[in-house]
Amino acid sequence: FFLAKLKHVDRRPERSQLRAMANVSPDLIWGCVKNTSAFLRKGRFPGVSFSTEPGNLTNKASFKASGLANKKTIDIVQLEGGKLQLTTNVTDFEGTMRKPAHTKRTTVLSKNMTAVAKTLSAVTADTFYRADLKRAAIAKACALKMSVKRKASGSKAKPARKKWEWL
Repeated sequence: FFLAKLKHVDRRPERSQLRAMANVSPDLIWGCVKNTSAFLRKGRFPGVSFSTEPGNLTNKASFKASGLANKKTIDIVQLEGGKLQLTTNVTDFEGTMRKPAHTKRTTVLSKNMTAVAKTLSAVTADTFYRADLKRAAIAKACALKMSVKRKASGSKAKPARKKWEWL
C-alpha cells in the first residue's frame, strides 16, 4: 500500500559528478607520493633520490618526471629482440573514465634509431603532448638500443681504470 506512493530515487552520480570526483590535483598526488612511494630509492648519495615508477623517463624523484602524479606520461620499455615499446596515457578522453584498460596507448618501435627518434618527436613535441620530455625520451630510447647492440656483439663495458695504472 505504501510502496506505491514511494518514487524511485536514482542514487547514482551523474557523469559530471564522476568526472569531478575522479580528477584530483597532480600537486596533491605529488604531495602524498613524494616521500612515501614504494618506487622511491634513496641510497648512497645524500640529497639525491631516484624513482623506479612506470612513466618516469629520467628516474629522478621529481614532480616533472613523476609517472604517478602527472596525467600525461611517456614510458619506454625494452621488449625481446631489441624492440622498444612506447606507452602513453590517454586519460583526457571521456570514454576512458570507467575503462582503465583503455587508458594507455602502446606502440612498438622496431626500426632504426633515426625512425625511433622521429616517432618520439612526433608523439611528444609535435602533438603538444609533453614537449619537455622529448630529449629524455630520445635519450632513454638510445640507451636501450645501445644496450641491445652491446649484448649482441658480446663486448662488455670497459671497467673503470684504477688510479695507479697510469703511473
